[in-house]
Amino acid sequence: MTRKTRDRVGATLVELLVVIAIVATLVALLLPAVNMGREAARRLACQSNLKQLSLACIQHEHTRGYFPTGGWGGSWIGDPERGFGTKQPGGWAYNLLSYIEEGQLHDIGLGMTDAAAKADAIAVRLTTPVSLHVCPTRRPAAVWPNGKSFSINLVAVPSTVSRVPATMARGDYAANMGAGLVPLFYASGGSPGSMSEGDLMTEKAWQTSFGSPPDGLIFRRSRIRHKDVTDGTTNTYLLGEKFVDPAKMVVGTSDDDDQSLYSGHDRDVVRVGFVPPYRDAAGFDPSQVSGSFPPPIAFGSAHPSSCGMSMADGSVRAVEYAIDPAINRLLASRNDGKVAQ
Repeated sequence: MTRKTRDRVGATLVELLVVIAIVATLVALLLPAVNMGREAARRLACQSNLKQLSLACIQHEHTRGYFPTGGWGGSWIGDPERGFGTKQPGGWAYNLLSYIEEGQLHDIGLGMTDAAAKADAIAVRLTTPVSLHVCPTRRPAAVWPNGKSFSINLVAVPSTVSRVPATMARGDYAANMGAGLVPLFYASGGSPGSMSEGDLMTEKAWQTSFGSPPDGLIFRRSRIRHKDVTDGTTNTYLLGEKFVDPAKMVVGTSDDDDQSLYSGHDRDVVRVGFVPPYRDAAGFDPSQVSGSFPPPIAFGSAHPSSCGMSMADGSVRAVEYAIDPAINRLLASRNDGKVAQ
């Protein structure tokens, strides 16, 4: 009896396999729910980023009298000596630094009179990521390769000095520059080659070289006021997540994700509503579905079904990729006289 009792202790191979199968089934059932929970948390964090950036834009408008300007062009970043208006070559993300508790980063180079030393100091900002500008679903707050070896113009006194950084900090949110309809579509990200050239250009010369002011809130040398949003702040996009090709993102060769987070007007930091937002996809180009030139630069995200968009009143919405294109264009224009239903 003792030996028979001892023989029954433990599990048979069949019983062990059954237990393993049950555990595997439970894991398979629970894993999607766990992943969905993690994505939901990341999406909330992303929307929180958009909320804080939008409130900073609104605070900027209350303080300065206009939403942050879009700067000069993609090859320029900000200079703390040149204020917050049309003389500022840096983009909206640079102009918001003082409003998101990053004043020290904004003021790098302030008061320096040696051109080369100031350029080197400002170049530090190029490689300084800000977590508030990064969607946790897409990528970490880090630096990314300068895959096209872009030369960046750094405003210096008394000249303009260029640097070719090996890496740059980038962001996942773009400002709304308008519906993108002709003739107010996305104009070139080019810009004057020197500070003195840009300062001497009249408004007419800027428009002749780079296009008329579009119907969004933030774009090249913009100074849009709250009262200019005649369609209503609750009905007009302010900021949103931007479409990125994930394969090109990691090597820094995408046409719309190859510049600095702090750059002036360029497709890296501004987008249009001509086409709906798209989910990130390797090898996909939103301009392929537009049939227009210059190609519209789409909003979008790494989230499964929707893209985070903030309105000019500071509220944040999840905009489905399946949104009606016509409605999306209405939401992107500040003054078309129509309200999206």
